[in-house]
Amino acid sequence: MAGMLQRAQWSATAVDPSTAAELVTQLPDVRSARVEDGRAALEFEARRRGTDLLSLVSMACTGVVSADVEADAAMTVFWIKSGHGRVDGEAVQTGRPVLFRHDPQRVLWDRFQLDLIRIDRTVVEQVAAERGAWHPGPLEFRPRHIPEGPALAAWWLMVRAVASEVLRGPAEITAERERELTRFAASGLLTAIPHWPVGQHEPRTAAAARFARAEGFLLDHATEQITVDDVAAAAGLSVRGLQEAFRRHHGITPTTYLRRIRLLLAREQLESGDERSIGEIARAAGFAHLGRFAGSYRDEFGVLPRETWQAARRR
Repeated sequence: MAGMLQRAQWSATAVDPSTAAELVTQLPDVRSARVEDGRAALEFEARRRGTDLLSLVSMACTGVVSADVEADAAMTVFWIKSGHGRVDGEAVQTGRPVLFRHDPQRVLWDRFQLDLIRIDRTVVEQVAAERGAWHPGPLEFRPRHIPEGPALAAWWLMVRAVASEVLRGPAEITAERERELTRFAASGLLTAIPHWPVGQHEPRTAAAARFARAEGFLLDHATEQITVDDVAAAAGLSVRGLQEAFRRHHGITPTTYLRRIRLLLAREQLESGDERSIGEIARAAGFAHLGRFAGSYRDEFGVLPRETWQAARRR
């Protein structure tokens, strides 16, 4: 059917190093790979689903994978869920997104589980140009930047939405919807990591585009008692213009976006074993009404805050 794209699906397992290494090289961006046994018998598993515009990869191995990667056609980000990882010899933090540079890099993953997202490079550059009010073109990203706080929450908000649709959505999708989803993923990446056009010496943290100013203000003040009017005023937008901009870039209203950012901030603290009470954590994340916080948390994550808090203390 014209105008339709097929989400390719691929999965593979291996129990010997040579087969596992061959499977790793079948993944996009990987130029060469080597796999070594770990302390236990080797178990390797990899899965990929998506299109050339946007795809997700999951990989797990009880051994050690070393690979040469070069992200050419896509912006590629991975995050270690368990185990250890290094990029060009530098350790990466568990649970934090790591963006591959455009040039070749050497990675090492040791007894690990990881997820990875690939976003078409041209789409990322187009979305960056719209957000920053510059001409589309190659981008530079702040080297080795690790997002924290509201920016990290914004990243996970995007990943959750994309994963839900890519992994559980239909195998066939319209080209228009896939491009919309890719733009949404690009916006999440650009929110999380400071960037600027190649050749510009300083990152444009206060970009000329009004939406970038609005989003930056919202994230900078996410835990404070701000209103939609405050965000619109900071960006020089009308409230209606702000609403339309957030729907275009994030698919939701600024109020919903702010609430979900706060919920993710609270969940991170609840899962961390923070010694504060649930009420203190909720207030620190920006929630003034604890009853509404509990209901919103249950709607978003399927459990009550106390269940997350108690599970963290049993670990």
